Amino acid sequence: MPALLDRGDFNLTATHLRSTRGFLVGAAVVALCASGAPVAQTGDIQFLGKTKYLNNARAVVVHSIDDSTKLVVNIADAMDKYDIKGTFFISTEQDPPPEERFFNQLQVWLLWPRMQKAVENGHEIGAHAVTHPCSRPQSDTTSPNYEAFCQTAYTDAELKGSRDMILKRTTQPYVWTWAYPCGHCASFGFIQKRIADAGYIAARNYPGEAQGLHVRPDLQTWAANPYDAPYTQVVQKAGGRRGATAPPIDVPDLDAKFDEVYNKGGIYHFMSHPQSLDFGPDGFYEKHLAHISRHPDVWYVPMGPVYAFHTIVERTDIKPLSKGGAKARFAVSNTLDPKIYNGSLTLEFTAPASVSVLSNGKKLAERTKAVTDRWNEEYVRREGDKLYVTVLSNTTLEFR
Repeated sequence: MPALLDRGDFNLTATHLRSTRGFLVGAAVVALCASGAPVAQTGDIQFLGKTKYLNNARAVVVHSIDDSTKLVVNIADAMDKYDIKGTFFISTEQDPPPEERFFNQLQVWLLWPRMQKAVENGHEIGAHAVTHPCSRPQSDTTSPNYEAFCQTAYTDAELKGSRDMILKRTTQPYVWTWAYPCGHCASFGFIQKRIADAGYIAARNYPGEAQGLHVRPDLQTWAANPYDAPYTQVVQKAGGRRGATAPPIDVPDLDAKFDEVYNKGGIYHFMSHPQSLDFGPDGFYEKHLAHISRHPDVWYVPMGPVYAFHTIVERTDIKPLSKGGAKARFAVSNTLDPKIYNGSLTLEFTAPASVSVLSNGKKLAERTKAVTDRWNEEYVRREGDKLYVTVLSNTTLEFR
């Protein structure tokens, strides 16, 4: 069983830029001690703590995909085929001139219907700028004008324009994440602040893309700095934008990396460019999807919601209340913006088998240990003598 989460790895401040370690202790909440004593007990109901991942999953799978090419449709279809959830980082320029289009570039307006379907299917649309500033002008991290390039590339028009277009063209309630075009500018604090000020809570980098590298940053948890967040594994045929020759794709090697992260109870975040994949059940991409998919103890979730989840867990207080007419009552509360932090968290209890759980007066349905692939639902799940209660924030739980 994954360890209960009583410590956070980072705490987003007003600018989301400071990382801290800490845990919340309410006046009526007793912290978990080394012996594993329960946080709170009311009669025969014991609150044990918050689980590390939603629904007490063993591990997490996150997939991120870059660029507005026509092959985004292929990758979305493949992900749905294998029930993988991910973040599509889309550049929103309406009709880029032909000389500035990527390989297999498609005008983004033709993608919006498929992206709306992706949102409905539990995926996330992330921002990848409007015009995808990358080689316009050509920039190299070693050149004197690199910082100047970043200053001019990361304007409000790029940062907020792409965000606003996603909100306009889909029903997604918020745009949580940004991906650095070509991996540029991720290390500059002033760029990270601009991204935070535009409302994003995380930004995914691409270390080594400018050098054409086929990289494995091998991050297996949340990034210490969410505005310079790498991933675990690249899954694609070529490494970077310069088309450098990458090592041959070895599906068993990719699968072994997932197995390693899964066995450690970590976050397996893999990224791809659609134009650097092959499709079909015999292609390396779908073979890997088949290997990592449909594990009943894995949470399949996009990048933005999993970073929001971490903050929800850190900042939510669980407080026992008076019994009233219930066997036990608990307040689940935080002061986070519900538009941004609209996901659930999971609380672990011991409770009699006959007990029912209500959230704000509504009885929660019981579910089996099926695949977890949403981030904002409410339900209960029993596992032996444990009761896992997955709820939204700012509610009152009643046990009856």
